[in-house]
Amino acid sequence: MNVLLSMHNVAKRFGDVRAVEDVSLDIYENEFFALLGASGSGKTTLLRMLAGFEGLSAGDILLEGRSIAAMPPDKRPVNLMFQSYALFPHMSVVQNIAYGLEMDGLPKAQVKARVAEILEVIQLSHLAARKPAQLSGGQQQRVALARALVKRPKVLLLDEPLGALDKKLRSEMQLELKRLQAEFGITFIMVTHDQEEALVMADRVAIMQDGGLLQVGTPEEIYEHPASRFAAGFIGVMNFLPVVIEKGAVMARGTRIAAKHTAADGSAMAAIRPERLHVNGSGENALSGEIAEIAYHGLDLLLHVQTGLSDAPVIARMTADQAETLRPQKGADITLTWAAKHTRIFPD
Repeated sequence: MNVLLSMHNVAKRFGDVRAVEDVSLDIYENEFFALLGASGSGKTTLLRMLAGFEGLSAGDILLEGRSIAAMPPDKRPVNLMFQSYALFPHMSVVQNIAYGLEMDGLPKAQVKARVAEILEVIQLSHLAARKPAQLSGGQQQRVALARALVKRPKVLLLDEPLGALDKKLRSEMQLELKRLQAEFGITFIMVTHDQEEALVMADRVAIMQDGGLLQVGTPEEIYEHPASRFAAGFIGVMNFLPVVIEKGAVMARGTRIAAKHTAADGSAMAAIRPERLHVNGSGENALSGEIAEIAYHGLDLLLHVQTGLSDAPVIARMTADQAETLRPQKGADITLTWAAKHTRIFPD
């Protein structure tokens, strides 16, 4: 894949506060890229630097090999879609979408043709004359997206694009955004704090913490192979067992934990995903305990199992089919098993 956008040692400081620190990153053509992090991690500041709304304290940003660090926002071939959508309430759908093209001085016939084309793509041609207040949240989101895409930018920046939608509509729009990105072939860079959103939508994800990059990889890479304890706990649900490494052996309160890879001798944390724990299954590891709580999620159950290996309960995921067969009960004794290859070890 060809590199479209490059950040080289990018930094942003507000007085003594380091909002972004020494970020170097390549983003490819036609890629859906997610910047994922908690509040204050620097992801939104980095997005605003790409858009040109924040200057750089250090480093450089290259688009197709050319520096855009000193280029004003309106001169960059980059569009930013705000979380609030920022639609003009007094304008119709057509007028909102056409506004940017008209400001660029495009001929009326060309504006009309491009607006009509994108209305077909977002499937809102039948609502072209409506005002934003007459649209649902999902329809407003599509209008805002169309307004950004109609100018055909090389990069579209999305700041928490689905944050204002309810959970069901958000799930539908995740797939819609992926479809539109593939159809237009434009590089999308999305900021989100929603882990599921990043995993579902992005080709690659960058986890940010304290202004820096913690890990960059495909959704599968960052979920299955987290590079640090923070990344392991931030993405999805993870069980942590305090352990001690003794000559390569992993010991949790006197019980040996089988792991494919260990760490240097000393205190550490063993980590296991809930879906890797099996009831009445097989594996190199077996852990007995009592079911303290059962959380019903429709598609699956989360069993909170109190064991002797940690103060916090261990969480195991059970599918609805398994639950129907095994019928777990609160207070019942249970044995969880898992394979050594699914034990991750992180220095304490």
